[in-house]
Amino acid sequence: MKLYRSFTLVLILFSLESCTSFKEWRMTEEEAFEDFSKSGIPYRDIASSDQSLDTIHSVVVGCDYNSPRDIIVFVHGSPGNWIHYWSYLKDSELLQRYCMISIDRPGFGRSGDPLPDINLQAKRIIDSLSLLRLPPPKKKYVLVGHSYGGPVAARIAALKESKITHLVLLAAALDPEKEELKWYNRIADTKIARLLLPSSLIVSNEEMIPMKRQLKDIESDWKMIRSATYIVQGGKDTLVDPENTEFVRRLFPKGSVKEEILLPNGDHFLPWNSFPLIKRILLDIARE
Repeated sequence: MKLYRSFTLVLILFSLESCTSFKEWRMTEEEAFEDFSKSGIPYRDIASSDQSLDTIHSVVVGCDYNSPRDIIVFVHGSPGNWIHYWSYLKDSELLQRYCMISIDRPGFGRSGDPLPDINLQAKRIIDSLSLLRLPPPKKKYVLVGHSYGGPVAARIAALKESKITHLVLLAAALDPEKEELKWYNRIADTKIARLLLPSSLIVSNEEMIPMKRQLKDIESDWKMIRSATYIVQGGKDTLVDPENTEFVRRLFPKGSVKEEILLPNGDHFLPWNSFPLIKRILLDIARE
């Protein structure tokens, strides 16, 4: 009975950390695609099987060879999927400026098996993007990463083959010293918990367990980032320590951080709670 209560508590804790009232968290792919169609927004739904076994699922909107635009790629947190950026993908002002791609990271949505490794995820994503046959960016190539998608986005920007010109980090978990496993992470890594937890939460836990070590291993690589970087962090974020902003200031190349915004009352769910602010940042980048 005691073990059962422990697993029940694990389920509750994970649910509290991953579930919100935001529409994007409840929306199905069918509903998102139907909304695009009703709004007259052309889209491409690119399954990993349409390319090769080692690629990711992505959804592309606003990309037209006859009308070149800057490019944005959205990288979701953990757990998550491409739909989490639905409000951005359908925004008329952003569509005027950008060709936008939202992806499912490996293990989430329709991107196949989990890949709980920051380096390998970054390389798979950048390789997959190169196969999308997108029109070249008009000038700027923007990468947006939230939460545990933040270090993946930053790692992509640090790769030699990266074409990223601007990096937007939203409540990004980058400082290894701030990554500590909670007791329920260890319980969730047991066979019994895997029978009880939804697959997305199992994948999420698999990412969290090695995160501290992986961030430590790539800490020296942040100096390779050449992208103009924008940081948004909530002061009341209970999932990613707000002091991650100080880490970015210390480890990223001098002068690379173009804007740093700390929202004193902000929480972890910035892509949804702070949509107007983040949209403003993206439009400012397009107008540069």
